[in-house]
Amino acid sequence: MSDNRRQDGSEDPAPARSERIYSEQDLWYFRVREGDEVGPFRYRSEAQSNLERFMEQLKDQLS
Repeated sequence: MSDNRRQDGSEDPAPARSERIYSEQDLWYFRVREGDEVGPFRYRSEAQSNLERFMEQLKDQLS
């Protein structure tokens, strides 16, 4: 179950994609809704493209 669930059963909106990408010690990561961290990547652009690919794969699974 998602950690974004409120007491009334509704869910907080997912963070904007730009908020999902962050850097730590000069390496880049992105966080998925489940709270898992994916990375490290050397460049922000690499994290961004991997996040976009991840989102496309999820979309394809739902289709």
